[in-house]
Amino acid sequence: MVFMTLMNIVWGQTHWTVITGTQYNMTVKGIIVIDGVTQANNQLEIGAFCGEECRGSRKAALFPPTGEYPVMLTVVSNVYSGETITFRIYDHSTQQELDLQSETTLTFEHNTNAGNMGNWFQFVFTTPAVSNTTTGDWSDPTVWGGTAPTPEANVQINTGNVTIGDNGAATVTVASLEIVAGATLTVESGSTLVVTGDLTNANEDGLVIEDGAQVVNESANVKATYRKDITSYNAKSGGGWYTISSPVDGMAIAGSGFVTPEYDLYRYNENPDDGMEWENYKAGITDFTTFESGRGYLYANSNTFTPAFEGTLNAAAVTRQLTCTANPDGLSGFNLIGNPFPHDIYKGVGGAIEDASLASGYYTLNDDGLWQTHTYEDAIRPGQGILVKTVANTSLAIAKSVAAATAENGGAKAVSGRLGITVKGDGDSADRAFAYFGPGIGLEKMGGFGTAAPCVFVRSGQDYAIAHVGQDEESLEVCFQNSQDADFHLSVDMKDIDFGYLQLYDDVTGTVTDLMEEPEYVFHADGTETEARFKLMFRVTTGVEEMTEDEPFAFISNGNLIVNGEGTLQIFDVIGRQLYVKQVSPLTSNLSPFTSPGVYVLRLIDGNGTRTQKVVVR
Repeated sequence: MVFMTLMNIVWGQTHWTVITGTQYNMTVKGIIVIDGVTQANNQLEIGAFCGEECRGSRKAALFPPTGEYPVMLTVVSNVYSGETITFRIYDHSTQQELDLQSETTLTFEHNTNAGNMGNWFQFVFTTPAVSNTTTGDWSDPTVWGGTAPTPEANVQINTGNVTIGDNGAATVTVASLEIVAGATLTVESGSTLVVTGDLTNANEDGLVIEDGAQVVNESANVKATYRKDITSYNAKSGGGWYTISSPVDGMAIAGSGFVTPEYDLYRYNENPDDGMEWENYKAGITDFTTFESGRGYLYANSNTFTPAFEGTLNAAAVTRQLTCTANPDGLSGFNLIGNPFPHDIYKGVGGAIEDASLASGYYTLNDDGLWQTHTYEDAIRPGQGILVKTVANTSLAIAKSVAAATAENGGAKAVSGRLGITVKGDGDSADRAFAYFGPGIGLEKMGGFGTAAPCVFVRSGQDYAIAHVGQDEESLEVCFQNSQDADFHLSVDMKDIDFGYLQLYDDVTGTVTDLMEEPEYVFHADGTETEARFKLMFRVTTGVEEMTEDEPFAFISNGNLIVNGEGTLQIFDVIGRQLYVKQVSPLTSNLSPFTSPGVYVLRLIDGNGTRTQKVVVR
């Protein structure tokens, strides 16, 4: 009795008013379960009803012995037994009755108890299904007869065609989704469907995912059609090639939309025992009959059209066997894999593809036929194949994860920062290279299928699209290839790294550009220059203005150069040209020896030897 009195105080004011003047009662001790989840919320109130008459009402409250939040409810009646009691739920935090469907009823019996501690009665509620009433855009309330589904909704598409993204890219989240036979849901390019619970679909053409769209869900056996946009190679000078991958499981190549003439479909065989070559599907190779999950393919067609991958969406992790074998050309270990899921994945630490044997980054083939360099920050899209490099035979796991990567692969290969180098030509043609300042496996530079686009890479022993260099390095050779007579733009970007100075030297024009002041350099090329046209000069720093190899003997103050020491002072620019030489004793001079802002090397020679120092003139 004392316990019940205390609990009555805790339960406090209720929302519903219980009828009075009744003769009989029963007790219900239960917990609230919504969509299978037991609630721990003292703001929820249960109302017991017979028809529209409230027969009992009580809020949930913490029960300290078990840490649960039961409802101790008294139900009243003027009938001794036999009435059917239903239940509703009210949320005091939002001050509204919840639109939930009660799955629980109770037959009234006077002077009885339903439920007890350790075996609570369950007040079970579910979110009612939301069904479309007409064809149209998901975000249009009239499609649903009034209100578009919320993230908590269980949704049915039971008529016509509903589209996500019809009025612009959208992200839609629901608790569950059922697409019935004869109905269609289309997720348009740029849009994302997230289903946190069950996703069911009766037919392959019931769920249509356009190129550039995503579906995020964990359900198995979901049928779907994933469309892939293809531009004719006749419309692309030297291009029109795609790296593709199937998000459905084991679709047969024969009879699919991809084999419409004129087409080419290749897979890459890295193993030298089988020739290390691009294998054409049309050659009739006996085991080349299906699109394998997690494998990438090279594809081109004479038509501009939209073929489709049709079947059951991959729902589990995929494993690919990667090989690394000696190649006389030096490009060993390259394997063509692909995204096996209908949503974006990432390669790198914490992403879907994380393997210590893999080199940093990866390639995709762009519209110009150039292998485009990507880092761990770039998403691997559904339907996209990628070229990766491994330094050892490995069983590569591709997890069904949407998590973004946080760094390039491998614990020992974690890097402290990077420098990105981009060269753009006319239109959208561009190429990128990267220098990571820390240990790692570099990504060797691949050639392209076309020659119209510019090509940039870093030469550090080998030619790299992604190079790893030490933080004590002070220069990098930046190579450029091109077949056009045109103007180009070279720019840099930095991530998680600081430079004391960063300058670009153009070997053709002799121009030195301070990239910290002017991060873009415009130059002309006629297609005949040597590859090694540029040199980057830099010093990784923590922000100290002057960098010294020896104890500093000179500094800049109020626009003057002050030298503390005696001997021969030589001043060089950063590419080694001598600008100034003079015998000095302790000297204060103006900055006339320096031709422009930039980084300079000072050398002081005296009877004790030679001291060097770098200074930055801004």
